[in-house]
Amino acid sequence: MRNLFFLWLSLSASLAAQNPVDWVDLFIATAGDHGQNDPSATVPYGMVKVSPDTDPANHGGYDYESTRLAGFSVNRVCGTGCSGAGGHLRILPRTGDAASYVFLHKGTEEARPGYYAVELSNGVRVELTATNNLAVERYYFGKNESFVLELNPRSSFSELIKSDCKPLPPKALCGEYQAKNNCDLGRYIQYYYLESSQPFEVGGKDRVEMKFVKKDAPFVEVRIALSGIDSATARKECESQAGLTFEAIRTEAAGKWAAKLNRITLRGASEGELKMFYTSFYRTFLSPVNVTSGQGEYRDTKGALRKADGFTYMSSWSLWDTYRTKFPLLSLMDAAAYADICRSLTEVYRSGRDPSASEYESTPTCRNEHSLILLLDAYRKGFRGFDLHSVYGQMEQEAAALPMQSPDQFLESAYDLWALAHISKELKKTEKHAYYKAKSDSVWRSKWIEKFRDIDEATFDVMHGDGLYEGTLWQYRWAIPFAIEEAAELAGGQEKLADELSQFFSRHLYNHGNQPDIHAALLFNRLARPDLAQQWVTAILTESMIHPYGTHNKFPTPFAGKTYRPLPDGFIPEMDDDDATMSAWYVWTAMGLYPLVVGEPYYEIVRPLFDEITLKLDGGKVFTIRNKSSETVRKITLNGKTIHDFRIRHQDICAGGTLEIF
Repeated sequence: MRNLFFLWLSLSASLAAQNPVDWVDLFIATAGDHGQNDPSATVPYGMVKVSPDTDPANHGGYDYESTRLAGFSVNRVCGTGCSGAGGHLRILPRTGDAASYVFLHKGTEEARPGYYAVELSNGVRVELTATNNLAVERYYFGKNESFVLELNPRSSFSELIKSDCKPLPPKALCGEYQAKNNCDLGRYIQYYYLESSQPFEVGGKDRVEMKFVKKDAPFVEVRIALSGIDSATARKECESQAGLTFEAIRTEAAGKWAAKLNRITLRGASEGELKMFYTSFYRTFLSPVNVTSGQGEYRDTKGALRKADGFTYMSSWSLWDTYRTKFPLLSLMDAAAYADICRSLTEVYRSGRDPSASEYESTPTCRNEHSLILLLDAYRKGFRGFDLHSVYGQMEQEAAALPMQSPDQFLESAYDLWALAHISKELKKTEKHAYYKAKSDSVWRSKWIEKFRDIDEATFDVMHGDGLYEGTLWQYRWAIPFAIEEAAELAGGQEKLADELSQFFSRHLYNHGNQPDIHAALLFNRLARPDLAQQWVTAILTESMIHPYGTHNKFPTPFAGKTYRPLPDGFIPEMDDDDATMSAWYVWTAMGLYPLVVGEPYYEIVRPLFDEITLKLDGGKVFTIRNKSSETVRKITLNGKTIHDFRIRHQDICAGGTLEIF
């Protein structure tokens, strides 16, 4: 027993001593329809995400279950639905006259933050790395004396609108492409400049064949710079980084990732938990992306060229889901970047906001609903540097156009109206606060009483029932976390609503594969049943559960298994990561915290998955969470003082200290 004890101590110390970046497994949730993630080489908030594309592909271009290679493309939106967006300038290395598509995952494929490598069946080895706006691709000849890099200037995951490619002999190309955004909504326009380390002959028709012959170097290095401004700017970006070697870029990328991931350290985690946690944490930094040029310029949502004075302009939002988990996590763990995010969102309002995406985006993007909630959340957490007064009129225009056709839209629009009411209060607009608060109450109360209050077994478990977007009346019933106490009064009291929420979980009506109800387990805290919050959060994190639902329909046979596993098929079927929404859910709940009501500067407290979590926050503050409970949480203290309501203020965490859970 004594030897086993010291072996356990040695193993624990070994796990703790490794750099968090070493635990990131970029192949988690990349297989089939189990997350839609990818192993791209990129940097935090990187515009470039250079990755292999498989045939067949997933939404992000890559499917771990495929062994046929379509090529290597330079950008994508990660883990989203529809067909994804990005996938441009795909390069396929060919030898002789035959196309070489086959590659093997096991043994030859390697991916880590900022780097990807694989060996193809024709002997060509490929390495990828990136800076914010530069893809660096190395193609090693192997035993081949020559090969062709076949560039497809028309490759795109979404509908392509326009593409051109202009040769710049002896070793460069430039051009632009325009394509629809995720789900073919809106448009993005990007320019590029490609330069190789060796001269090449140009051939081909629809695709550009760059023909290389082995000379002194064992490889050809291709650099592709992206810009949302013009091709001349893309060329400047490439030339300004010419002095950086592949190895230096790879090392710098790894260092940037280490700086982000080292902000959280864990004690008492298994190897699988470390992989799941740090891979999930990694994915929260993939967007939004920095589209500001090296000269500090960007194009706004009307296509106008603007100067980013005193901030970095970000784009690519996916707010429909990410506002729930990912952005609140960034507000806590990367406050400096979050200030730029908030300023960028207000600039979107200033230049012209579209509920999906504009016609002049600078990078592939997704929908940007619920900006109001996000900006309120940031303001109440103490973020400044963005002017809500100057865009208040645009916010009111958004509120006036909120959709209210289906029951789910009523509840979600009520949340936006609630946020505008509290923004009005923060800005001392007393009459506007009263107006929007009353409107929000009226919208959600009338629809909740009509459709959600009284459970109808015949209609409540019908996917897309009553025109719902993705989900059932059962699942959307909980979509008002900002008013759950008032809903309890309408339902007959907290105890009754808590009992019905318990039935919702015990009867397997919950769907963690989609987002409308992912906060539901935390509602128990607000319904005076924190014990049930602990029970169901722990079950979702660690236990095998029955999952009857896909995104649009029930499965013919319910899936039974763990929700999160550190494997290529690690998410339950049809559970898209949705730009790290689900990854951020894992990070929050594994730490024992959750942003139940985005827009209020509080986090719910549940039992953490680990013995100790240390957060290294901006400003040098350190916050430690110590888990001393076995199962049920009996007591919580913050710096020795008892917390009675199972929640903690954002500002109290940022001030540093110790949260102990008994």
